[in-house]
Amino acid sequence: MAEKEVELENKGGGGKKWMIIILLVVAVLLAGGGGAAAWFLLSQEADETAEDLPPERHYSSLDPMTVNIDAPGSVQFLRVQIGLVSTDPAVLEAVEDHLPVVRNDILGVLSDQEYTELNTREGKEALAEDLTATVRVILESREAPFDLERVVFTELVMQ
Repeated sequence: MAEKEVELENKGGGGKKWMIIILLVVAVLLAGGGGAAAWFLLSQEADETAEDLPPERHYSSLDPMTVNIDAPGSVQFLRVQIGLVSTDPAVLEAVEDHLPVVRNDILGVLSDQEYTELNTREGKEALAEDLTATVRVILESREAPFDLERVVFTELVMQ
């Protein structure tokens, strides 16, 4: 009888050993699957974040320009300094390459302005749009990159 009890104890111990091995294998598989799922979800989230970012903008500034304008009273001059904004740095390089023509045409647009129009926010915004279109036309006509986002004023003084 003592022998039978010993044999039963050995059989029970082996089953527990297999149970522990199976539990360890399941735990390793769950940990590996969880790690793989986390990596997949986090890398996908990082890709979406990169796509949501706005494109990098590049800036360039032209030297100040002064022109005569048609204005009542003592206001006779318009002085502006213009900044250029583009997502393509090649556009700003093209502006530098064709700077004499760009400045000439900008001066022409500026000298056609009237005090009463420029004295409002809408007038300044309209002028910025006109200057943006002017620079784009110059660059396009010279077969240069012309994706200029916009023109901004860093200085605008009428006196």
